[in-house]
Amino acid sequence: MNAPIRVCIVEDDPITRQHLAQGLATDPQFLCGDVFASAEELLACKHLRKIDVFLIDVGLPGMSGIDAIRELESLDVPGQILVLTIFDDDHTIRDAVVAGARGYLIKTVPRKQLLNAIIEIHEGGAPLSSQAARVIMDFVAQLPRPNILDRLTVRERDVLALLAQHKQYKEIADDLFMSIDTVRTHVRSIYRKLKVHRRGEAERMYREAE
Repeated sequence: MNAPIRVCIVEDDPITRQHLAQGLATDPQFLCGDVFASAEELLACKHLRKIDVFLIDVGLPGMSGIDAIRELESLDVPGQILVLTIFDDDHTIRDAVVAGARGYLIKTVPRKQLLNAIIEIHEGGAPLSSQAARVIMDFVAQLPRPNILDRLTVRERDVLALLAQHKQYKEIADDLFMSIDTVRTHVRSIYRKLKVHRRGEAERMYREAE
């Protein structure tokens, strides 16, 4: 039998805190010996590196749960951070994930789903509420996309730019002061890096990326 997952609870509401601790205590897959009412109490703990999963609310008195997550990340603790909160607004979700949370659930989640989420995040997964998943997907979609032409060297980009002008290899060689064989070598490298097989495909990718 695998060792139980050691879970730490950081929750300021005493009823919720007790409910969560009792729910974990009834399942032999989990060991919950660390229960804190604030981020400050959590960070004063001497054995943070022994905790497998941190179950943290973001709305804590004093230091916020998000700031606590940042502190845990700065300490490079090996445990995974799962947010369990009532807040489902876009701003809070983004801040928690950027701070270092690897999972985000709302407190109305059924007990069995929460326990499964703790197992999932411990095994490398990222359990998310539907709202959190949408926010993260929207956030990722807004990130600048890498330019496919960045795969090419400066000289290869010069060759591709002239290919896109429909120049022949001899003209490219003359313009760039290189041999035709060198042009062919660059073209083969361009095709390989862009994962294309024909000149037209490479030219199209160049026009779309520029």
